[in-house]
Amino acid sequence: MKPGRAVARPSHEVAGEISSLRGELGELVDELDRRRRALFDVRAQLRAHPVAISLAGLAVAAVLGGSVALLVYNGRRKQRRSYKARQLRVAVGRMMEHPERVGRGEAPPGEKILAAVGTAIATLLVKRALERAVPSPRARAARAAQADGHPEARPRP
Repeated sequence: MKPGRAVARPSHEVAGEISSLRGELGELVDELDRRRRALFDVRAQLRAHPVAISLAGLAVAAVLGGSVALLVYNGRRKQRRSYKARQLRVAVGRMMEHPERVGRGEAPPGEKILAAVGTAIATLLVKRALERAVPSPRARAARAAQADGHPEARPRP
């Protein structure tokens, strides 16, 4: 419709159309609800798709079993002397090529204290910025009450 060209219709026609649309919308919502219940009914899904669910279960079992088997195999392999000797050879070779990359060990206590203080300050600053950017629900409710004309409503700290 273009502005200024409103079509005058009797109110009972509009009310009937609204009632009809409301009924259709109700039917659609009921159908969606029925489909949602059918989709999440596990027993019905098991009865409707036994092969697919069996294959999915087998795939999950195979992945879990394979993961456990791989973890056990790698754990045992890393315990062998030949593996440890190979890793030592690689580490010494790396150390010889780039001695500046060799780790320095644990950080001194001063660095640990500075890191903890820096983290605490950053946390405090972020918390205050968020409090300013996003008011608490209590503060919003108090502002809404004041806007509605309730002068005794004050925001709590």
